[in-house]
Amino acid sequence: MSGARYIGSVAGLLLVAGFASAQRPDFSGMWTLDREASDVTAPAFSGGRGGDDVGRLFIVHAANGTVVVGAETNGLKAWSYAPGRELTIPVGRDTTMRAASRWEGDRLVAEGTQGDMTMHEVMSLSRDGGTLTIEVTTGTPGGETRNRLVYRSDRPVGACETWAMPCREFPQDVPAAAGGGVAREGSPR
Repeated sequence: MSGARYIGSVAGLLLVAGFASAQRPDFSGMWTLDREASDVTAPAFSGGRGGDDVGRLFIVHAANGTVVVGAETNGLKAWSYAPGRELTIPVGRDTTMRAASRWEGDRLVAEGTQGDMTMHEVMSLSRDGGTLTIEVTTGTPGGETRNRLVYRSDRPVGACETWAMPCREFPQDVPAAAGGGVAREGSPR
C-alpha cells in the first residue's frame, strides 16, 4: 500500500471513529419513571442506590463524558460513570463499589462488584430523546434480580428550592443572545 493510500485509509478510519463518538446520547435531564412500562423489584438499583423511591431521576451528562445520576429522594448520594474509567459509587447506606463503565454503541454499560454482589447496568435513550431505559441486573448469593426501568423526559416542577438537583431562579426577562431584544417567558432562548 502506498504512503498516500495508507494515510488516506487511516484518516478515513479516524473520521468514522470521531463521527461514531459524536453520536453518543446525552442523558441529561429530569426523568420520571413510567411504572406501567417498567418491571421493578426493589431495590431498583444495585445496593439500594437511589433509595426506595426511584420515581424521579436527574442526570447530568458533563462535557468530559462523565454521567452523574441521582434520585430525587437521595440527591446527595448521586453516582457517576466515566466511560473508560473505574470510579467508586455508593451502594447501601455506608458502602461503596468500584464500577467501570464503557460505551457499547449508543448504550452506556456499567459493571461492578462489591463483596458477593455484582451489578450490570445498561442505559439507553430512545431516538427521539424522550425515553430513557435502564436495565439493571444485580447478583447476590440469594440469586439474580433484573429490573427494567423506563423513564420519560420531564421538567422539574414547583419552586426551585424543592428540586433534588442544584437549581437557580432565572428572571422572566433575559436579554437575547444576539439581536438586543428581550426573551420573554415561553419564547426560545
